[in-house]
Amino acid sequence: MEDKLKAIGNACFWTAVIIELIVVIIDKSAYINPYEGIIFRITFLLFCVKVFTTKYSRREWLCMAIVGLIVVISYFVNERDEAVRAAMFVFACKDVPIKRLLKIVLAVTLTGTIVLFALSVAGIYGELTVTANFGRGPFPGIIETRYCFGMGHPNAFQCMIFMMSTVALYLWADKMRWYHFIAVVAANYIMFIFTDSNTAMLVILAVVFGIALLRYCEKLRNGKAVYIMGALLVLSVVVFSAVGSHIGIETPFMYSLDQVLNGRFQYAHQIENARMENWHLFAAPENQEYFDQGFIRLFYWYGIIPGIVYVLGNLYLIYQSWLKKDYCLLVIVVGYAVFSIMEAHLISVYLLRNYLLVWLGYYCFQPVTQNQNAPCGGYLWQLPQMLVKGADFQ
Repeated sequence: MEDKLKAIGNACFWTAVIIELIVVIIDKSAYINPYEGIIFRITFLLFCVKVFTTKYSRREWLCMAIVGLIVVISYFVNERDEAVRAAMFVFACKDVPIKRLLKIVLAVTLTGTIVLFALSVAGIYGELTVTANFGRGPFPGIIETRYCFGMGHPNAFQCMIFMMSTVALYLWADKMRWYHFIAVVAANYIMFIFTDSNTAMLVILAVVFGIALLRYCEKLRNGKAVYIMGALLVLSVVVFSAVGSHIGIETPFMYSLDQVLNGRFQYAHQIENARMENWHLFAAPENQEYFDQGFIRLFYWYGIIPGIVYVLGNLYLIYQSWLKKDYCLLVIVVGYAVFSIMEAHLISVYLLRNYLLVWLGYYCFQPVTQNQNAPCGGYLWQLPQMLVKGADFQ
């Protein structure tokens, strides 16, 4: 019986993952998907089946209930369902091999990117280039032509290259030689020549350097200092984003910085509810504006409590990276946080644009699954018995 339940749950999980990945690619293309809402409901139900057919300990059920309550309240207040879907995806990741999941994420995303690239280059579907005012240069900006390779915006294409590069680094950094790290940078730089997307290029340089440094410096990756610095840097980015949402470009420093950031804080500050002083515990349903500053969008779309939960998730991953000496994860979490100063790619309605959810889904259940002597827990319908007996099922 348990084997059948596990097989059903796994089939539903992998089906939902592939569907979510395909939806991400469709969103990047020129096609407007009119069925997104229905598809998201289907994948949510598939992840629910995986949770229903998976055993969790009492402690895990308790943590899931707390997070579930927060995201459900968030949904009823701001009417955005992606927080609920994200939580269910993380819950469903228990017992899923992390590297197998990331390889599928990378394979499907890379295939979709290549298809869009080829279609645009061949002139079959999607624009090869975009000519527009991207807000760069002296005010009010200059007209530029940049390559987007079927993804609508050059930053979107370079961002996908950046995200896939981080996954590849996580999967194979331990086996890479020094020239492989150079190859990752070179691949990103070749695309940068066409897209001219500075942020993704600069951040991948920092990520590759950070991973290579920790790979070859055992003393550094085994010490606490680098992990503490990583956590402080993530917190600094969050605090800086919050303060920036409040003051906009009202100080000379922020004005000068925002010129480099192409108006990220200026635009966010112009939206009244995006300012820190107007944030609420749970965001209002009218908060629907899109802008590129990731952490400001996080608190603007979802509110203070969901935003704090997400930030704590980042810090928890850094804590786990220290316990497991998972230096790649440390650098990637910090890199994603820095990237979010300029881009809001991770904060979206598309679950598998944010690979941190994959790592959260894996590491959230590691303290229990790695303890061979721990009780195996129980299914959802066994939870009342677990509470009455005061113990997990053996």
